[in-house]
Amino acid sequence: MAETDTQIQEVTLTRAIFSSSARVYAAFTSAEGWCEWCCEQAEVEAKIGGKLHIFTDGYNAYGEYTILDPDRAIAFTWDGDGEPPTLVHVSLKEQEHHTEMVFKITGLESSQDWAEFAAFLERTWGHALDNLKAVLEKKSGA
Repeated sequence: MAETDTQIQEVTLTRAIFSSSARVYAAFTSAEGWCEWCCEQAEVEAKIGGKLHIFTDGYNAYGEYTILDPDRAIAFTWDGDGEPPTLVHVSLKEQEHHTEMVFKITGLESSQDWAEFAAFLERTWGHALDNLKAVLEKKSGA
């Protein structure tokens, strides 16, 4: 379930992914990983301050990594075509048979239309994260 708060301007999505936290981490920190579940092309420089560029079907998003804690956490800015900039924070906790992923999106600018944008983020990122889960679980044989 997603949670939205109009004052904090935040959306949180969670997924239990039947794959290792290392595989989930790699999906966010390599061009190949991004392309498997999210986009047609990606340029990834997985280091603090490293650039991220995602391209798919005429859509571009640019960002910069702010946290890289192998197999535990990733954070990056996200500036998509025609969208207000956001910060994405992904935390990973490996359990016995799956990885618990908490995916938090925070608005970086005050937006009067946050509820509408939050619904868009829930839909688009929700669909992408469902695809991530399906791709990784297929690779893991889950």
